[in-house]
Amino acid sequence: MAWEQIKEDEYVKNWFEQLKSEKTKQNYSERFPKFLKFVNQTGTQIIVSRLNHLVTKDLKTRRYWEIQLVKFTRHLESLVDSEGKRKLTKSSIKGIQTSVQSFFSKNGVKLQFSRGELDVEPAKREKVVNEWIPLNEQIRVIYRASKTARDRAIILTLYQSGFSSIDVSNMNIEDFNFYDNNGNWQLEPFKDVYHARLREKTNIKQQTCLSREAIEDIRIMLQNRGYPQKGFLFISQQNKQFSPRFINEMLKAIVNKIYPEKSKLWKTKHLRDSFMNGLLQASTTQELKDAMVGHKRKGARSSYGLTEETIKSAYERAFKFLTINGVGSITRKIEQVEKETKQQFAHLGKIMSEQQAKLDEQEQRIQCLQEKMRENFLKSSKTLQSMADMLRREYEQKLKQKQ
Repeated sequence: MAWEQIKEDEYVKNWFEQLKSEKTKQNYSERFPKFLKFVNQTGTQIIVSRLNHLVTKDLKTRRYWEIQLVKFTRHLESLVDSEGKRKLTKSSIKGIQTSVQSFFSKNGVKLQFSRGELDVEPAKREKVVNEWIPLNEQIRVIYRASKTARDRAIILTLYQSGFSSIDVSNMNIEDFNFYDNNGNWQLEPFKDVYHARLREKTNIKQQTCLSREAIEDIRIMLQNRGYPQKGFLFISQQNKQFSPRFINEMLKAIVNKIYPEKSKLWKTKHLRDSFMNGLLQASTTQELKDAMVGHKRKGARSSYGLTEETIKSAYERAFKFLTINGVGSITRKIEQVEKETKQQFAHLGKIMSEQQAKLDEQEQRIQCLQEKMRENFLKSSKTLQSMADMLRREYEQKLKQKQ
């Protein structure tokens, strides 16, 4: 049965009306028909059957649809190509499982499984792990190969902030405090910008920063667009939203040119892994790491909020492992030298003031001593003069007596 017919089913309609993401709808419309073909029933027939099964006391009948999904999983694992290799990967099969579980859940008849019952056996080729999580030096090469400020800004936002491609795709200009009330760019240069948002897939708050490097490329990108005040932050040349798929294809094309031998291993989501590695290298605590990548914090800690200053402080420590183009590094050194010089001058000024105070005190003491000496000298002079006058008078009297 074609999807155009399937989507007209009452319960399939009800299911899709509850889905938020267009990307999710597109994925489910490709995956769910495989299950319908396997069980050879319509959406309505499945839900009606499920409702009847839930009121029976026969446990085997009650779990009929759980068993069907397990059998369907085993069927998907058994599909092979002409060379005898399994067609579907573990992640592909789990994606199909999710679409089926979503259909039941959104229609109010959720499937229940015991632990491990729906586990998918990995294909033989998947048992040998061969993945590429790019290093900082490799991301620098990818960054330099990007031709536009928009592409560079996307790379930096994914790598240095830990956002997923769907989160980046849905960012709006008005989400950020780029402009003042008069529409003028107001962000200070070479400073990281704190940003918190609910992740599109989980609605868990992610607290991180857009780096000073990303902000500079974003500023150039918006300048080229005439500094728009609202709308999607990242758009195509046709002024359309830069979708997650478009982001993946754009990055894949760049990687194909500079790392052709690794292009098959490239996954955009690994930029998020690289961001996590930067946090690990900076010895960021688990609680902060969870907040900065949008994972739910465990236990009572999830009830306590983390401040902007706390996130900025952790980000500053991690940024030295994430920096790409060095924007602001020279300026920061100059600012640091100026700050240290000012501190040194202030310290020297304080010492000089203290020395001047001591000199003034010494000068006052000297003046007091000189004054005292002058007074003592005058007193001594008067005493000597008196004694001289007395001796002269005595001498004159003696002369008179002799005469």
